[in-house]
Amino acid sequence: MKKTIKAALSLLIAIVTVFSCIPLSLAADSEENGLLGDVQGNVPKMNITIDSGYSLDTIHADKEAKIRAHVAVNGAWDSSFNMSSTGVEMKTRGNSTFGYMKKPYQIKFDSKTDMFGMGKAKKWVLLANYVDGSFIRNKIVFDIAEEMGMPYVCKSVFVDLYINGDYKGVYQLCEKVEIGDSRVPLKNDLGVMVEMESAKRVAEEDFWFTTETTGKPFVYKEYNTDFEDAPAEDVAKVRSYLEAHINAIEDELYNNGKDWEKIESLIDVDSFIQFYFINELTMNVDATLASTYFYMDGPDDVLHMGPLWDYDRSFGSYDYADSGYEQGTEADFLKNITDCSDEYRVEWFKMLFQYPEFVERVNEMYGETISAAFDSDRIGRTIDAYESVLYNSLMKNYVDEGWAIFHSISEAEFFSNERDAANYLDYTVNYIKNNIADRVAYLDSAYGKDMPVLYYTQNAGRTYSGGSMTDFGAMRSFSMYVDGIVDGSVTYTAMGSSLSSSTAGDGTVISGNGIYLLKFSLEGNIANYYDLQYRVYSNGSWTSWKTEDTWAGNRGISIDRIQARLVESAPLAYGRVVFANGEYPEISTVVGNKIALPDLPEGIEGWYDNAELDGEAITELTVTAEEATVYGKRTVVEIIPGDLDGDGVTTVKDINIAKRLVAGVATATENQILAGDLNGDGRFNGVDANALQRLIAGA
Repeated sequence: MKKTIKAALSLLIAIVTVFSCIPLSLAADSEENGLLGDVQGNVPKMNITIDSGYSLDTIHADKEAKIRAHVAVNGAWDSSFNMSSTGVEMKTRGNSTFGYMKKPYQIKFDSKTDMFGMGKAKKWVLLANYVDGSFIRNKIVFDIAEEMGMPYVCKSVFVDLYINGDYKGVYQLCEKVEIGDSRVPLKNDLGVMVEMESAKRVAEEDFWFTTETTGKPFVYKEYNTDFEDAPAEDVAKVRSYLEAHINAIEDELYNNGKDWEKIESLIDVDSFIQFYFINELTMNVDATLASTYFYMDGPDDVLHMGPLWDYDRSFGSYDYADSGYEQGTEADFLKNITDCSDEYRVEWFKMLFQYPEFVERVNEMYGETISAAFDSDRIGRTIDAYESVLYNSLMKNYVDEGWAIFHSISEAEFFSNERDAANYLDYTVNYIKNNIADRVAYLDSAYGKDMPVLYYTQNAGRTYSGGSMTDFGAMRSFSMYVDGIVDGSVTYTAMGSSLSSSTAGDGTVISGNGIYLLKFSLEGNIANYYDLQYRVYSNGSWTSWKTEDTWAGNRGISIDRIQARLVESAPLAYGRVVFANGEYPEISTVVGNKIALPDLPEGIEGWYDNAELDGEAITELTVTAEEATVYGKRTVVEIIPGDLDGDGVTTVKDINIAKRLVAGVATATENQILAGDLNGDGRFNGVDANALQRLIAGA
């Protein structure tokens, strides 16, 4: 039964109070609590005092303005984290978040300072998380990313912020995304960090460029120091190699044949896949629009994706319907969002999924590390722990200060009493947990090391795979097939302007002036384990997802694109093939698969599926149960006593072979045992060797 945060977690709050001087240790590998990361023991106070002659209004009116202030921290769960008054430069920050009444800030110490054990640095960010009523979306995403092994994930803690003695709400004190020893430790003198940005905002920036193929803007964030502080000649070197590199990526993705080795030489594939799955889980509306960071450690490096930033509009907090986007677990978010939102996004991931090697690595990584990090029960317990720590601060935000609590960007509520605020917080937190559980359930069904790969080919010769879309204008011809661990194929029927009906199987091409109706189905063993879902794009919109043997499209309107995907319907069942003779190890395979039998070994003239060796010999076998046995029919060989070399006569050469066998230098074959076993005891040893010597001597 669902409980309110206050009621369900009152015991945890009491525990936190008792142990307020030490961290509430909730390690990721702890079986006792199973939480993702260490959860702080309480919410310390950060006090900022504006220096004389400066005003907070100055930076609230101008994001570029800076003022002087002093920072102190007290009440931390570890007393070593407390801080006496220290001088800082203070400014506001953010893009859309700058416009909200609860402002985000940046503080910059005069010298590198360690805050809460997160490492020494000058710049720190105070996230307001105004559009996230739970205040924990960013924190949860960082935890999950760290769990999956993503490098340079931002560390953060929650603080109650006071400015000039006035309470300003709970904030997330966070590392700034930047180059630095404790941040992103690039070593090359020309190492650089850039941000994929919205075209609507780049006019505010000093250093940026747009790519040649898509026109996507990238903003330079740092090269060793801030760009405005760097020598002009070094800036020119950085811009020259970085812009050429990103243009080469887009040129390969959009314009050239699918050369996987080229892609591997340009990007850090694993970091792209980690980013992909984080955004599939979170359905983050900013992904590939803005707040999407990349870095290169000099001109000889590949392009890395990360660190992650800006996830307050995730886990269902955004009304996707406003962009015509299909919300829910059915959506392949990052492949499709470019079709349903604005022109400023890029289709890099849609294009990457056209490389079978990328799809294979995606499935491999999901099975190896990512699915373990996407444990929705464990993530839910982490959320509960964070909310227990934040509860009193959140109530003060909602009730005393009048900050809005958001379930989605389009909904805001203000509360006059703690009961209503706690109930709404409970609703919001459960909404997030349910959203995560739904997304994880879908991802578990659509990715994994054994997931087959769907392929599309069309008359231009490209291959489309992994559930991505075809993209070749009004459809004229194509084929579709499936490759993977499970036997089977895709069949389809199409209707078009110059063909009444055509059915194609694996690899067969159909053609016509335009296809307007289409349906798919799976045949073979794959249909026992996977469902096929697909949809088509025509007349400016996508149809709903269709299941097997249902038509998609509109009569008379040509289909421009298709998207098809497999989802797991039943866990794979494995059987094994055991060889009764022939000295072959057993073979594991999916039940229902037809496997080719190995080449016949010496002395075996045929494989059979029965011990009686009846019927015709077989070269392949369908595994229909947990175990199948294959029997080898032995080749009839005339055995001459003492003929160890098989030349048809017994000579001194056989004695030499016998000596090697007895000495253990060689191992007797089955035929050598039969020929050499002169005393009939079923084995060959020194007694038989002596008998062989006497046989040859005529004794």
